[in-house]
Amino acid sequence: MPFYLNFDIPGLCISIMLSAISACVIYLLILYRGRINRIAKHQSKCESSNNLDNCKGTTTQPNESGSLPPASIIIYANDEASSLAHLLPQIIEQDYPAPFEVIVVNDGASEATKDVVTEFESIYPNLYLTFTPDNSRSLSRKKLALTLGIKAARYDIAVFTNANSRIHSNKWLSLITRNFNEDTDIVIGHATPDISSDTNIGKRFRAFDRVADSIPYLSAAIGNAPYRGFSYNLAYRRSCFFENKGFSRSLNLHYGDDDIFINEICTKNNTAVELSKQSFVECKFHHPAKTHSELKRRYSYTARYLRKKSQLFWGSCSLAFWIWLILSITVIATTLPNLFPSAIIAFLALSLWIPIIISWRKALSALKSRKLLFTIPIFILMRPFYNAIFKIKNKRNMRRNHTWIK
Repeated sequence: MPFYLNFDIPGLCISIMLSAISACVIYLLILYRGRINRIAKHQSKCESSNNLDNCKGTTTQPNESGSLPPASIIIYANDEASSLAHLLPQIIEQDYPAPFEVIVVNDGASEATKDVVTEFESIYPNLYLTFTPDNSRSLSRKKLALTLGIKAARYDIAVFTNANSRIHSNKWLSLITRNFNEDTDIVIGHATPDISSDTNIGKRFRAFDRVADSIPYLSAAIGNAPYRGFSYNLAYRRSCFFENKGFSRSLNLHYGDDDIFINEICTKNNTAVELSKQSFVECKFHHPAKTHSELKRRYSYTARYLRKKSQLFWGSCSLAFWIWLILSITVIATTLPNLFPSAIIAFLALSLWIPIIISWRKALSALKSRKLLFTIPIFILMRPFYNAIFKIKNKRNMRRNHTWIK
């Protein structure tokens, strides 16, 4: 009597989909959640450091002497006199045992900015002013300003921030520079927008999106794969700047002083991450929603010039979330009224989202963002489409990113 194989095709398809769902859950719990968890873990490590001991984001050995290097703080000011007046005392009065200077780069030679610095110069001898000519065109004004500031600096360690920043701890400079030793050339800090000033519709998603933009480059640097920083709280050696010929490789772009440039000079062994909360810088934006969109557009464009490994990883995670969602809906829709597959889907969903939400909550708290809970899964699934909007905008108006366009 012949033997015939009789496969249950619908049952086999369901098994394959359940296996794919399980694979997505495992991938996201191990790899995606692991990257998210790096933030809170590294902050805990930084916070537990006593007496300003070094807190490294790489495998290089800390400076055992514990001495802090002389530093030059470079402040970029673009017609922000009132903000600068609040920031300067916070920086100049830092509790710093080594020599340091403060250089304000006045973009456009604003008279109001000049007056603010002149007033403080009479009190603080380590404060200096330089400026970029207002008639400078067909170039990146910020890159020109930073280049002038770096050339004016006396010390090898250059620490960068913007005039519309707020620094709430007098240990900020010490915490940033404690990471420098003979192997370290770059220190990546964190800057967080003032969430209390963002009261418009979409504020919760913008808060999530800002953290979702920060986690990839912070966790990558913690994991010895740095590729960018944020200009509001960043430090590197002047010698690295000159050895790289400054911003020469991205002079055709308005932006890239903190991502393309860092991408060019960073290695797995020369970069540290400082995430203690006293080292944070707060950004004061007059129009938070508009500024968020503009920064999003800029970084969306310059991302094409950065290393792709991190972008591919986070893209794969977004894909895994959507595969999980589509297959879960398909299994439930095709197996009802049989509740057993639905029960498996529910178990896998809880196994995925409870740990993910907990990890995100810790990361949001660590980076001083809004507290979110049930909206986290929705925002995670929405974000790829939100990112795609800015990529489309850049493709439709690519010319505005280049310096040769007025």
